Amino acid sequence: MYCTSMVARGLVVGTIGLLLTLSAAGAQETRPPPSPVPLEMKREAKPPRAIVRPEGDREQAARDAARSAAEYEQTQRDEALMREQTRPSVRRPDLGYDVSGSIQQRNIQRR
Repeated sequence: MYCTSMVARGLVVGTIGLLLTLSAAGAQETRPPPSPVPLEMKREAKPPRAIVRPEGDREQAARDAARSAAEYEQTQRDEALMREQTRPSVRRPDLGYDVSGSIQQRNIQRR
């Protein structure tokens, strides 16, 4: 008996839920808005003026390119010279701190 009353309650709650859902769906308004809003913006201005570029001077462009290439090569040479001058000198391993320190320590122990 307990099981049948539980099933009956479930059916009653389900039916009430279904009725409420259908009544809420029917209450929604499906009419379009009263005044339609335009979706496009119209431009009422003059068309833009055409851009006329002056004709380029090919000789001037070639001179500029050659000058830029020469400047780039000069900076590369300068940087290479600076790298060569700032390169650390090769250290002799026989003059390192470890070698000289151990030699001095041996002299102290001999005395």
